[in-house]
Amino acid sequence: MFKSFLTALVILFAAQPALAGGDIAKETLTFRSHDRTYYVYAPPAASAPVPLIVLLHGTGGNGLFMASRWHDVAVKEGIALVAPDSLHSQVGWGIDVDGPDYIRAVLTKVAAEHPIDARRIYLFGQSGGAVHALRLGMLESEFFAAVAVHAGTWRHTAEYGVTDFAKRKIPVSISIGDKDEYFPMDSVRNTKQVLADRGFPIEVNILGGRVHSYMDVPDDFNAGVWEFLKRNPLPYDPKYVDYYYSAPMR
Repeated sequence: MFKSFLTALVILFAAQPALAGGDIAKETLTFRSHDRTYYVYAPPAASAPVPLIVLLHGTGGNGLFMASRWHDVAVKEGIALVAPDSLHSQVGWGIDVDGPDYIRAVLTKVAAEHPIDARRIYLFGQSGGAVHALRLGMLESEFFAAVAVHAGTWRHTAEYGVTDFAKRKIPVSISIGDKDEYFPMDSVRNTKQVLADRGFPIEVNILGGRVHSYMDVPDDFNAGVWEFLKRNPLPYDPKYVDYYYSAPMR
């Protein structure tokens, strides 16, 4: 089922015309009887499919904040951004209502409107969105090329089991302040150890003197995250050679 979804998206991504517009747009879709909001930035007049980062906000936040924080890097680097809102922002992200099916629905709609490089679709999450991004990365390891998170780790042993669902050792980067009020350094070390022991490429960046807030990161933080992500495209898969390397993708 997942392979057929990926194939459909790759075909859809390759078939789209050049991106239009240059601002962050508020979009909606109906998913399981709920009107859902997400925000999109698309580089204007792109001549070829571009990378895309799915941005997941922290608990109590929203997609517009995340897209705004990434806007300058996206403009400079030619990246598309998709920043969905969770269904219950004050509670956080739920795997039942905000899980893979919801993200697939959003990306399918985005793919119908913008050409995206199917081998360079990434996840970035902050705080509660970071924990959700780690889960989604394991569940969709053959779709997302890499995962980067800020101010979020696994804190409970039961959470480690999601790694069993990964069909690919997806690269992961965790950045966190050493004064984070919600995620202790023990949880960082434990998450890193679990991922390393299970064969996942893992990087951990400790931000000295920084706290939990996404407003407290260094000025060049997002640019650094992008450097990690862009080094990790989805590995070439011969099953999709006609799509990855078709004329519109070159």
